[in-house]
This record gives sequence, C-alpha cells and structure tokens, in this order.
Amino acid sequence: MEVSISFKELIGVVLRGSLFTMSFVLTACGVFDSNRGALDASSEVIKRETPVRSSAARLASSELLDIQTVNNDAQDILISEVNRDGEPLSFFPYENSVLVLDELVSSEDVVEFNYEQADLRIVLEQLAEVLSISLVIDPSIDDKVSVRTSPSQPLTQADIWPLIGLLTRDAGVVVEQVGNFYNVRKAPNSLPRSIISPEDLGDSSSSEVMQITPLTFVSIESAIGVIEPLLDSGGSIRRLLSPNMLAISGSEELLTRVNALLSIIDSDPFLNQGLFLRRLDNASAVEVATELTEILQLVEGGSPTYQVKGIERINAILVTAPASRGFQEINRWVQILDAASQEQVEQLFYYPVKNLSAVELGETLSDIFEAENGRDSLSSPEGLGERAFIDRSSDQDQEAIATSRRGTTGVENAAAAANLKVSIVADEATNSLLIKSTVRDYRQLLTTINQLDAVPLQVMINAVIAQITLTDSNRFGVDWTRVASNSAVQPISTETSTGYVPSSLGGLMFSKSFIDGAAQVDATLQAISVNNEVELLARPSLTVINNQEGEIQIGSQVPVQQGQSLGTAGVSTTNIQYRDTGIVLSITPQINSDGIVNLAIRQELSSVESGAEGVNNNPIFNNQEINTTVVVRDGENVVLGGLIQTDVESLNTGVPVLNRVPLVGNLFSYRQQATQRRELFIVLRPEIVNLNSQSSGRYSDILQRFELASRLLEEY
Repeated sequence: MEVSISFKELIGVVLRGSLFTMSFVLTACGVFDSNRGALDASSEVIKRETPVRSSAARLASSELLDIQTVNNDAQDILISEVNRDGEPLSFFPYENSVLVLDELVSSEDVVEFNYEQADLRIVLEQLAEVLSISLVIDPSIDDKVSVRTSPSQPLTQADIWPLIGLLTRDAGVVVEQVGNFYNVRKAPNSLPRSIISPEDLGDSSSSEVMQITPLTFVSIESAIGVIEPLLDSGGSIRRLLSPNMLAISGSEELLTRVNALLSIIDSDPFLNQGLFLRRLDNASAVEVATELTEILQLVEGGSPTYQVKGIERINAILVTAPASRGFQEINRWVQILDAASQEQVEQLFYYPVKNLSAVELGETLSDIFEAENGRDSLSSPEGLGERAFIDRSSDQDQEAIATSRRGTTGVENAAAAANLKVSIVADEATNSLLIKSTVRDYRQLLTTINQLDAVPLQVMINAVIAQITLTDSNRFGVDWTRVASNSAVQPISTETSTGYVPSSLGGLMFSKSFIDGAAQVDATLQAISVNNEVELLARPSLTVINNQEGEIQIGSQVPVQQGQSLGTAGVSTTNIQYRDTGIVLSITPQINSDGIVNLAIRQELSSVESGAEGVNNNPIFNNQEINTTVVVRDGENVVLGGLIQTDVESLNTGVPVLNRVPLVGNLFSYRQQATQRRELFIVLRPEIVNLNSQSSGRYSDILQRFELASRLLEEY
C-alpha cells in the first residue's frame, strides 16, 4: 500500500512535532523549577530550624556542662531564642444555631400586646404564631410575664424576635433551633450559647454571650476588682488558666459597658502617664528624692500625684505623674536641690580605723586604685613628694608623715571606673586615715572602707594537752585506730616532720563531731582514756583572729652557751642564749564562707636528754614536730597524737665509803635504772566567734572554769 503525503501535510506534521517537543521541555523545566523552589524552601526551613536544634542540644547537654563554660556567642544565641514578645491566642468565635430575623420577618404589620401576669408559655405560643414558626416548649417553664404595647407606638413583626429574646433571657430560658422548629427550655447552669471575643461583640444574636477578654497591662486581680460591681445585674466573671485572661458572661449591653471600662484601666502605663528621669550632677539621688517627696507632700498633701524614686546606682531620680500633668515645677525644684554645694569642694576627712591596721587598709585601697590606673600609687613617704599635703600642728605629727618606718603611706589617684579623685594618708601613730576628697567622693569611698574595716571573725580554740603513760599493754603506743573505732572516728593521714626522733614515731590526726558537734572536749578524753592512763598537763583556751597565727607554749627555757668573747681589758665574756623546751602549739585558722575552718597546725615537743653532754658541755635536745593542715567544721574535735618521749632514770644508793670498795662494794649499794615512756596527745576544738552576731556565750566555758576559783577567793 502506498502512502502519499503532500508537502503541506509534511510541514504540518513537523510543526506539530516541534510544538509537542517544546511543550514537553517547558513542562519539564517547570517541574524542575518548582522542585528546586520546594528544595530552596525546605532549605530555608532547615536553616531557620538549625538554631532551634542546636539550642536543644545545648540544653540537653547542660546537665553535664556548666552554663558558665559556654562562650558569649552561644549565650547570646540562647538569650535571643528565649526573648520574644509573645503572640496573642488565636480565637474562633462560637455561635449556637439561632433564628435569623430576615428569614422570618417580611411584613410591616402592626402588632399589639396586652398581657398581665400571663404564662410565659402562652405568650411564646402567640408570638410564634405571628412569626409562623414552630415551638417545642419545655413543660417545666411556669414563669409569669407582663407585656404591654403603647397604642401610639405599636410594634411590628421585626420587633417580635428581640422581644422573645428579652422575655426568655429574664426567665432563664434559651431558644435553640433544631431543624425547622425551635426548642424552648430552661437554661442550664453552664456556658452561654455564644463565646466571642471583644471584637465580635455586636455580631451575636444570642441573648447572653461569654466574652474571652485578654488583658495586656493590668493584672487579673485588679481587673476583677473593678469589673465585679458592674456584674450585679446578671453577669459573671471567671478566671481562665491562660495567663491574664478573663471570661465575662452577660448581655451584650453589659459587656459593652465592661469593655468601655477595660479600655481605660487596661492601658499602657508607659504611654498614659508622664515619666521624668534626670541624672544629678552634684547631690545624692536618694537624698534629693527624699527632700522632693517631702516638698510635694507639703504642697499637695499626704498622697501627692507625683511619685519620686531615687536611683542610687546611676545617681538619678525618676518621677511619675498623670498624663499631661507636666514636670516643669519638678524640674525647677530638682535644679534647686541639685545646686552646687560644699560637696564639690575638696575637704579633709579623718577616719579612725577600728579593727584593721591603718597602713594595711591604705595599702588595700591603693591596690584598688593601682588596678584602675595601672601605676604605683601607694609608696613610702620618701616617694610622696607633694602628696604629703596634710599640715600637722606638731613636729611629732610631721615626723609621722615623713618617716616611712612609722608606717605612714600616701595615695592620690583618679579612679576612672569609680570616678573618684581622692588622696589618702595612713598614719600608724593614730591608726587612722586622712582622706582629701569631695563630700560625694568621700561618701562613696566610705561605703567601701566600712566594709573593709568590719569586725574580723575569730576562732576560739579549746585545747587539752595530756599524756598517756605507756605500759606493757601499749608499749608500742596508743592504738589510735581502736580509739577511733570506739568513737566512730575516721583516721586521717598527716604529714609528719621529725627531728632527732626514731622513724618508728609518727603522728595521727582525726576529727569527729561528737553528738552532732555540740559536746565538749571531755567526750574525746573519755574515749581516749579507755584502757589508758591519761594525765592532764594543761587545758588552755586561745582566741585567734581569722588568718592570724596563735601560739601556745608550755615548758621552760634552758641556757645554752653560744661562745666566748674577749673584751678590751682582757676580760672573757660568755654568751648565753636561752632555748625554749617543752610543748609548742602554733595554730593558724582560716574560716571559709560556709563555716568550715582550715587549721594549719604545728606541734612541737622538745626536751633535754638527761646525762648527755654536747659541744662545750651544752645539753642535747630531743625534738619532735608535727606539721599538718586539717579541715574541720565549727565545734568539731581534732586530735593530734603519736609523739612518744622516753625518760631514763638511774638510781645509785648505798653505805658511804663501803659501796665504793672494789669487789664487795655491790654488797653495800643499790643500783636501779628506770625507763618510762609517755605519749603526748592534744585535743583541739575550734569554735567560730562572730562579735557582730553573737554574745558572750562562746566564753561561757571559760567563765564556768573559773567559777570555783572565784568562790574560793571570796571565802578567803
């Protein structure tokens, strides 16, 4: 079969094929572009969601990493994600099915009513006949109504439906449309048929509606206190769980009045009242605020409309007033009160230092200024030059400034951060500071000085120094582990440094709060004295200032020959130096902010070795020492033990002359060598003493200790 195609038909086929191909390509491009657009959109979503996911990861890992370890950039991201203005809740009004008036009323016929205490059921039935609607009336409705129309102003059919709504609302009856008829029943004690927002008020055809009212600037408590008096005519108000939202029920007329009142009280206070903030140049903001308030009370009465607040940190005052009241007079009075005064003139102030050393306090203040200015500002008087500006009335006072060995120091600085320009001279002779500055700068500096010059904390240390005579049962020393177990005490290892002591000797330290830290040291002694012969050597009490060293020394001084010197006349002079022996206890307490006491303890026991002679016939000293640092709570006990001392006594008696005869002398003499070993231990009980908050109760133990002695003195 032959197929013949003309030239025109061939051209048509080619053109149709080209058009089909172009349409397919364009369609594919469109699909590709749309997919790329969707991909770009999803990429944007991913990019927007990335910070959210990263913040969630950070929040999830916050249990392991402290928030302070996060850098500033990450913190800024976290803060930016938390900060937001908030969005109002989306609200969709709810309207129950009601009768539409336009569908019922099509006539302008005049209607007259004359009911006197008629049954509401009968009235509703007749009104329904006029409107040509079907009603199903609840048989429990037995209310009576009275309705009369004026002959001069009769009603039309358009007025019947609002009349039905009025009669049913007053009787507590609702009308609901069910299909092609209307159900009239008693209203349940529940929500109204319509729930609307303030913007939708007036669009509802219900007789009673509930309005969801969000409050922006006023609190719920304040709004309820203002609105409740208006709801006595039949409305109600409820507090919603959502923050700062109310549900107000009532007629539209009632809600219109409520909304008018809310528009007044729920307004922006920063826009509807005047604010006046002014920084002061000379006077103190707190003092100006107090004086300005007194002036306003004098002019306007006890409760002025102006409210004044002094902001001390920025030295400014903030004044609020009703809108359009103005601040012209307030500004004038502020200028008067902030006028230049003696506070701008440099004066000389004398501050007696109460608890610290004036020199140390001056050095501390100097360190503050040096940190601000980056230069050495406190030096000895040789470097003061013109800084020693204070005139003294006596040469002795001048010497107090000019002599560095007397501890006088000076400083003159302009502290940039604190905006202070002061000159300070510390005089050790009077333990005081002389400060040259303005009144304002001195007032600001005085706050810091008072904080530094506070009464320091102290630690009262009750100590018991005793020794245990070692017998065959404890010849190797006291079993401190057993003592600790009997007292529920956990031993603590310490670092012991010994001199001239056998390596077998050691120190043991442990602490325990007996009976919740309230018992006396006697409880510890009783625990140690079990199966041990304890001899009490001393029971001193020492009060030490925080971070200061206190020392207890019990013993004697032994003369030691240091050498001889030959004078000009040929006279030989022996140099003697006395050395302390016995018990030395040095304690340095440090009180932490949480009431924990760090005790740096050095215990030393030294004695003279009997019968031994050293260089130049000097005695030989035995020395035992313990250095340790322990952490203990206020009122807990600390025990140091393990220092063992051996005393050897030789006894040689007999018949004179005969006891020295060779061979037979032992028959007329008696020789004995007695060795006695003792272990020294010390019990410490530190108690924090704060004179600012405590009375003399901490010293009651010492007072009771001397009570018996005072009675004996009175008797004799």
